[in-house]
Amino acid sequence: MKPMQLLSRSSWLLLSVLLALAPPAARAQKNMYLTEIRKAAEKGWQEMPATLEAWKRDPRHSVLWGYNAPPQPLYLAGVYGYLYEITGEKVYATRAAKLLTEYGSLRDILPAGFAGARAEYADGVPAVSNFFFLPPFARAYMQIRSSDAVNAANRAIIERDLAGSIDFIFHHPEWGAHNRAMLRAEAFQYASQALPAHPHARRWKQMADAIAADNVRHWEIEDATVYHPVWLHALLSYAGSAGRPEVHSSVMMRYYMEYFVHLMAPSGLIPDFGDAYWVSSLEGLRFVAIFERGAAVFQNPATKWAAATIFQTRKRQSDTLGIGDAYYLCDAHRWVDETVKPKRPDTGSEEVLDDLIGKKVVFRNGWDSTSTYLLLNYRDEGDGGWLGREYLRQTLSVEEEKMHHGHADENGIALLMDKGSVLLHDAGYRDGLPSGAYGAWRQDYFHNRLVARKDKRDVRQGMLEYVQNSGAYRNVRTQKVDFVRLREVDMSRTRLIDQELGYTWDRVIVYVRATGVFLVIDGVKVLRPDYFTFTNFWHAGQVDSVAPHVYRAITDSIGSLRVPGSRALRIEFLEQTAKSEGIEPISRALGKERALYQTLSSQYKAGDTELFITALVPQDRKNGTAPRIRLQTTSAPMRAAGIVLEEGNRRYVVGVKMDLEMEVARGNIRPRYTYDLGKVNYGEYETDAHFFFATEGAGAPSWSAVNVLKVKHRGVELMSALPNTHSLQLDGSPDRVGMSKWRIWEE
Repeated sequence: MKPMQLLSRSSWLLLSVLLALAPPAARAQKNMYLTEIRKAAEKGWQEMPATLEAWKRDPRHSVLWGYNAPPQPLYLAGVYGYLYEITGEKVYATRAAKLLTEYGSLRDILPAGFAGARAEYADGVPAVSNFFFLPPFARAYMQIRSSDAVNAANRAIIERDLAGSIDFIFHHPEWGAHNRAMLRAEAFQYASQALPAHPHARRWKQMADAIAADNVRHWEIEDATVYHPVWLHALLSYAGSAGRPEVHSSVMMRYYMEYFVHLMAPSGLIPDFGDAYWVSSLEGLRFVAIFERGAAVFQNPATKWAAATIFQTRKRQSDTLGIGDAYYLCDAHRWVDETVKPKRPDTGSEEVLDDLIGKKVVFRNGWDSTSTYLLLNYRDEGDGGWLGREYLRQTLSVEEEKMHHGHADENGIALLMDKGSVLLHDAGYRDGLPSGAYGAWRQDYFHNRLVARKDKRDVRQGMLEYVQNSGAYRNVRTQKVDFVRLREVDMSRTRLIDQELGYTWDRVIVYVRATGVFLVIDGVKVLRPDYFTFTNFWHAGQVDSVAPHVYRAITDSIGSLRVPGSRALRIEFLEQTAKSEGIEPISRALGKERALYQTLSSQYKAGDTELFITALVPQDRKNGTAPRIRLQTTSAPMRAAGIVLEEGNRRYVVGVKMDLEMEVARGNIRPRYTYDLGKVNYGEYETDAHFFFATEGAGAPSWSAVNVLKVKHRGVELMSALPNTHSLQLDGSPDRVGMSKWRIWEE
């Protein structure tokens, strides 16, 4: 039977009337979603017998909760429950009732004595022990319980299995502002509505609200693409069921809707970071439902565009959606508001969205599939959500994680794309519980970042062997120092502070838009005397040396997934003082890749600095060209970095001051900025600016300076801050004439 034939003539007439009352765009969007839901449901129904037989032959119980029945019957029941709710067609309720009634009988495959394997099975093995799939169970029954398809016999079975499964969660009612807790709250909430007369219903409702309290109007404590949509969808679902409109109007909800939209990459995905896979943002199409809800609540065209983009990206993978996709698409259909017209954002490089919660920077030159895109993630654990993090830390085996589901990826480049090609990508999710060998793939050396270790690597020791350890996460702090978008260049500066090992690391990323080149300047400052090995890692599917200190990186697949592309990444190590380089094979993102590194071991005293300067140049694989890039000698070696790019008749000069304290006078005066202490020569230019960029071609140079007192070119003063009288000197001295820095100046 085709999906179209499932509706009676009267139901089709009613649906046609309802659709006729809706605006044309709304009818088109809702019809598209509904068509896909029906197709997936029919396919799932036809495949269900084979799906269940395959599971019975190989049930694969979970390490975490033992008995692990398959999710497909519950997702399908959830879809049929929704279809019955919106159409009233009895066949949908009949099929949902059959799935829910027979689901508990899957336990018949269990061997005798199985219930004695775990303490939480004291009252028997529940029909559903995986809390991820309890919401569709409860929702489906709530939607069909008044139907004629539910008789006394199957009602008793369904209610027994649902209640037993919900009670089972009380053995571990996990809490905190994260996905697993919110899934539990959602399940408790729906169960209390589905079985309001049950003697435990008030108990379920109390637990639902207690867990949800840490999530409603609060920041999530996770930093992982695979779990963000799980948490956010469960929160929105709970809010709708529990009548909590404050969830939708909260500052946090508006933030998250903006946050995820502005992370969207040219791939049509939200990039993977933390515990995630390349296609994590497509899983279950939760983001489609989330963005549809956001578009409806906030009337935001960009959020509407994101919903359509994620949906079309998923559709390109397969013409027919899975039944899990269809389940979450039901909420997209429920929440859609097509009076909101989609509009693609047009912003350039930006902070996403702030330096307290998101702690991410995106560099981009557009929003289409061929745009250049780089994502820097500098998020640490942070100070928020301490109690939830501490509860998890002391309850679960999560030592490899940055609480929660996060990686040691601070200051790491999670994604670089150009003209549709993936040039750098993130490490992926673990390959075993609690994590794979040496913290795979959460540890620092799996990411495109600088890694610090105490002591010296023996010259006969492989780099990966040297940096590997137990995989336990070591807490660090991060902060944004600066981000600016100038006329010709974008720049971010973020800092990692590792008090335990005793160093700070500033990563400056400079995007020279006209050339497509990214310059990555990594400056290390040692806080305490010790022997250190600092190593900068870059990863790709294949990495080859093409010239001294120059490498070519190509990625055609991420794990088992092929990624299209005709571009390669030229990686140039510009600063080579006392450093060595190498390439080693690495297991990463569920596949085999190559780790390129540049490393340095040395004895340091407090205050010593070190520099790594890397050029990332996207280029064509067949006829790749690159600007000529070289270091510019400066008057402050290791305390400032000068770089020159030459392309055609243009010459670009980049100056980055790494030591931001050199300009500060020792005396306790105000202002303490002193030009003579802070000035640095970059060839023909002299300035105290924290960041300087000049373009030379025909005519006078154009230039930009950030946090600056003065700029000179060939001895000629191009700009200068103005003198000002500063009263109230802290040492009681007379008023002082001094200059305060200008934030940005361009000429």
